[in-house]
Amino acid sequence: MPTTHAPGLRRIWYLCVSLRVLVGLWCVTASSFLEYPNMAHAANGSAPTSVTVAPTGDDTAAGTEGEPLATLAGARDAVRRLRGRGVTGAVDVVVKPGTYYLAEPLVLGPEDSGTAEGPTTYRAAAGGRVVLSGGVPISGWKKREGGVWAAAVPADLDFRLLRVGDRWATRARFPNYDAKNPRTGGWLFADGITPAPAPGSPTTFMHYRTGDLPAFADLSGAEVHVFIAWGWVNAIVPIATIDPVQNRIGFAGKGASQDTRAGNRYFIENVREALDAPGEWFLDKYKGEVLYIPDIPGFPNVPVAASRLDTMIRFAGDPGAGRFVEHVNIAGFHFTDTTHTIAQEYYTPDDACVQMSGARNCEVRGCEFSWCGGYALRLSDRSERCVFASNRLHDMGQGGVIMLGDTKSQAHHCAVVANRLVRLGLIYKHVAGVYITSGCDNYVAHNSISDVPRYAVSMKSQGEERLSHRNVVEFNDIRRANLETNDTGAIESLGYERRDSGNVIRHNMILDVVGMITTPDGKIETPYFSWGIYLDDFSSGTLIYGNIVARTPTGGVCIHGGKNNVVENNILVEGRDRQVHLHPEDRTMQNNRFVHNIVAYSRPEAELFYLFQSWKRNQPGRFSECDHNLYWLTTGADLKTLGTKNTPDGPFAAWLAHGFDAHSLVADPKFIDAGADDFRLAPDSPAFSLGFKPIPVELIGPDGWVQRGRPLGPDPAGR
Repeated sequence: MPTTHAPGLRRIWYLCVSLRVLVGLWCVTASSFLEYPNMAHAANGSAPTSVTVAPTGDDTAAGTEGEPLATLAGARDAVRRLRGRGVTGAVDVVVKPGTYYLAEPLVLGPEDSGTAEGPTTYRAAAGGRVVLSGGVPISGWKKREGGVWAAAVPADLDFRLLRVGDRWATRARFPNYDAKNPRTGGWLFADGITPAPAPGSPTTFMHYRTGDLPAFADLSGAEVHVFIAWGWVNAIVPIATIDPVQNRIGFAGKGASQDTRAGNRYFIENVREALDAPGEWFLDKYKGEVLYIPDIPGFPNVPVAASRLDTMIRFAGDPGAGRFVEHVNIAGFHFTDTTHTIAQEYYTPDDACVQMSGARNCEVRGCEFSWCGGYALRLSDRSERCVFASNRLHDMGQGGVIMLGDTKSQAHHCAVVANRLVRLGLIYKHVAGVYITSGCDNYVAHNSISDVPRYAVSMKSQGEERLSHRNVVEFNDIRRANLETNDTGAIESLGYERRDSGNVIRHNMILDVVGMITTPDGKIETPYFSWGIYLDDFSSGTLIYGNIVARTPTGGVCIHGGKNNVVENNILVEGRDRQVHLHPEDRTMQNNRFVHNIVAYSRPEAELFYLFQSWKRNQPGRFSECDHNLYWLTTGADLKTLGTKNTPDGPFAAWLAHGFDAHSLVADPKFIDAGADDFRLAPDSPAFSLGFKPIPVELIGPDGWVQRGRPLGPDPAGR
């Protein structure tokens, strides 16, 4: 609660905290990424040296326009020869339109580096799509009985994903995929708890309900896809046995890393007897053929590809020896047909189309990624000042960009800007559009992220050994996040180290946060237990400024255990059950501020402020300052006279009596058109009298990035 003693000292303390946050913001923010210094050609304006690749090429050719090479690997070797002969200017590898099936990943080492004045760029030529496929084309289909078609596959080809036309076919599964209810239908539900045999040991089996599973004759290759434990992650686990006497599915391999519980939803995949519905396929490894029941017009005269590679381009630097892959850029390609591996570490997967390890000042720009089993980009091993910009991602098995490593080896000073990401997490669900599992001084801005099963953006500090500090997340347009998991937020952070992070979450638009869980008796609840912005597990020293968050189950903002966080100048609209959630764990949670915000909602029974264990009057967790806010019940009910308990102290009037919101107002904020999600304010909005600053909504999303001009600094992040 606010105190009345030493107000001058308190104001000085607030000023110091605010200055500390603002200084951190000034150091890491960026104005735009309209120009890429390391994508530029030589400063003297000379034309780049070109190497040409074409589908009709030959890797023994000269690599010219008239005598093109055939592969990216052939082009890489040609660039090495050019550099070896003393070419220091820009080199462009121009890849002609067509589809290129990669037999193995293109590996780029330090010897493939360009320079700031003479970068090496692999780019798609104009005039048509240039597709890089990590798959193997499948042809020669023959019709069998029962509507099944078959095609021979190479003996060494074992694959998990099959693209037919412009989408994945469904691997034969039980129960069948429910196209009308893709998230809530087509599930079975576990029965009972199966804990790990010892702490840290894998779970080796799960219980199923009597009568749920048929007696499959052959389980070789069968897998169970199950949302384990709390439903935060899904596991894909090979099946060893199904015991109809004990109703147990025995796990093969390493099992599941968390326990299974009653109500956990699951299905079984890759069983020959489950091949019974249009759109399903099955790989018969013993006969060397793939079986498919078509569900698209024109089959078999459509392209079909089996995913083989889990990555297509790998930047392999040696940062320990001070040797990075530098100034190499990828531009304009369409990446598709990568596979995924069965993960044991669900929180830190390895699969990605492009992997940058020990890369510096490298870029991926203007590319498309679709029907890929992993992420688009993986950054690790001290990769720095790398840029992922103006790319389009859709229908991805995992997420967009992931950063991995410990505090010493993490990626840092990287930028993810002006990308469009939609329909992520089709396979693994604990993913994000941008997932900073560990990383500092990164910039995530002006992206459009929608339809994700968990986070749009996540920044996790898991102790001093894995920090995520001084990251800026701003001007992102986020829609329909947290569709398939719970206890989550559209933008989320973690703060196990319990000290100020300097992270900034600013000027983002977050609409329709959902959340999902299954009950022990096998019912799906959605929307459920999710927030717009979630400062989880002691996240501290974070600035949440100027965001618009609308339509969440449990609030626009949640602070879970952290300190020194500032929530200022935000618009929070229509939290179903509550608007702001405060969740202390111990006395760490102190000195959080909630000022100059607008909160509007329609359900009088919803809580304005929720405090976990609010009956503990002297517990930490309450705001140290909560004032100059504007509140409005859109039904017209007066918060000041409403008798409903909607704060930790009871009715709003009791909250006021304890010293909170002394200068706040209860009034209509006068949104331009809330029904159309236009939350700009009319000129006579009473919020302005409280010090509210207009949010530059015209700059939110990729189009806003274009409007912001040139970078301020000498590097791509404008720092």
